[in-house]
Amino acid sequence: MFVYWCLMLQHRLWEAFDEEWIDCLRNEPVECLIQIPSGIVQDHWPSSLKNFIVTLSSLAFPRKQADLKKLLPNRQVALLNNVITQGMNPKKRNEIEALAAVVDSVARDVETNTIIDLGAGQGYLSQVLSFEYQLSVIAIDASSHHGRVTHERAERIKKHYEAKMRKSRYIIR
Repeated sequence: MFVYWCLMLQHRLWEAFDEEWIDCLRNEPVECLIQIPSGIVQDHWPSSLKNFIVTLSSLAFPRKQADLKKLLPNRQVALLNNVITQGMNPKKRNEIEALAAVVDSVARDVETNTIIDLGAGQGYLSQVLSFEYQLSVIAIDASSHHGRVTHERAERIKKHYEAKMRKSRYIIR
């Protein structure tokens, strides 16, 4: 829900809200406003606003982490190195490790090696699928900034993997 709250602020979607909601929230302290994404409401808020926030919270997926070994018993989850996870916080790293394993599993099951990542953002998933799972990935995002960041990051990662490959060639006889 936090992401949707941020998008609402970023795109000025509050302008379409009921005036009573706006007047109410305008007078609230920041401590109350930052609890909205968690579904916490105040007693004095309009009932329609409270119902809206509670309903949104009820639609959120549970945050319980799935056991991938049970879900994908015959698949290996790649533990990601520090080079490919640069810029990721621990939560994002866990999400990408898990999602990449699931995408790889589905790709293998349907016998494809090309993935389209719509809304690729900074390319974390795309790069893990490409560098760790050797899948061909087409990453698409509407933000040109994300495209530049992703490209620059991919070049740094590519150098690391190329150096790793050169070292492995020297070891093999």
